[in-house]
Amino acid sequence: MGRLIVSEFMTLDGVAEAPGHEEHRDGRNAWALAGTTEDQLQYKIHELDDLDALLLGRMTYQIREAFWPTAPTDNPLADRINSMRKYVVSKTLTEARWTNTVILSEDIPQQVAGIKQDHEGDILIGGSVDLVNSLMPHGLIDEFRLIVFPVVLGSGKRLFRDEMGTSHLRLTGTRAFASGAVLLTFEPAPEAPTSEYVEAFSFTQEQVESMQAAQNTDRVLASVLFTDIVDSTGRAAELGDRRWRQLIDRHDTAARDAVKRFHGRFVKSTGDGILATFDAPTRALRCAFQLNETMAAIGLDIRAAIHTGEIEIREGDVGGIGVHIASRALAEAKDRQVVVTRTVRDLATGIDLVFTPLGVVGLRGVPGEWELFEASTKS
Repeated sequence: MGRLIVSEFMTLDGVAEAPGHEEHRDGRNAWALAGTTEDQLQYKIHELDDLDALLLGRMTYQIREAFWPTAPTDNPLADRINSMRKYVVSKTLTEARWTNTVILSEDIPQQVAGIKQDHEGDILIGGSVDLVNSLMPHGLIDEFRLIVFPVVLGSGKRLFRDEMGTSHLRLTGTRAFASGAVLLTFEPAPEAPTSEYVEAFSFTQEQVESMQAAQNTDRVLASVLFTDIVDSTGRAAELGDRRWRQLIDRHDTAARDAVKRFHGRFVKSTGDGILATFDAPTRALRCAFQLNETMAAIGLDIRAAIHTGEIEIREGDVGGIGVHIASRALAEAKDRQVVVTRTVRDLATGIDLVFTPLGVVGLRGVPGEWELFEASTKS
């Protein structure tokens, strides 16, 4: 049975996007190539020795398909990579032009488990950050090889996404390269670590109350609006990187304008959505309705969620349980739906507002059960 190995280049701030000449949204690409030395190249060459196959996401596959088949004949990696069995995970590819490639489109965790059974040697995932994140909860990854470069990039897709489940790893090896980059090798840990220091450094009740008193000076009551684009991954695959980036720029501009119009605070873009706060739930609702119409006009469907509660004001950001509740409620929203908590329904004013019950649900990571409603306006 083969092992599934993740081998990635990563910056100190966790970015894995565009280590080579592929496009980066801020033009910060080739950061790994710029820091590569001969000893590191030799490591990557020898890494191929025990491999039976490559497993790639669609975008990483297309980047490599564009380079390796026509790479210079003296490139020490080209022959091995071109001849090796390759699996690409994609719901949109209909044919694979790269030699010895198989397309996987359904039941990916089950198919990957079968591939591991079919191979004696290792199967390597490089790049393909979304694929790595999707496979981690299924316990299919046997080893992580992370080459961490001494650079803080400041933007780009991180290797491990926000809000994913906790995974504990065990360090099995380290190696420093001449460039200052460091190889860290990990295996999944069988159980979470524990130590005497968990109790030794716990807060007393007095310390907790003192901390809360200090933090409360930065807490306010606000209505929190989260949105995201429906099937953003599919749309990005359909349009391609450049056209998708142009559409996202239009989305962000329109969202900022709508939030400003309804006297809200645009906190940040979340990549395929926004986070904004308002001093009244009705303003948040009106903004969400406007965003639905505006985004539909530029060819995007969105979904939205709103919760009114206490939040923490941070420098350039917001936090606290009120933000988490709105974020979790967003997962319950369907296409073009505005989902709100009961608090919003009880506080919002407007004779044209309609609140349709969606039932009581548990929100991941939030205590208790929450009554949700679909908000709309009378036709």
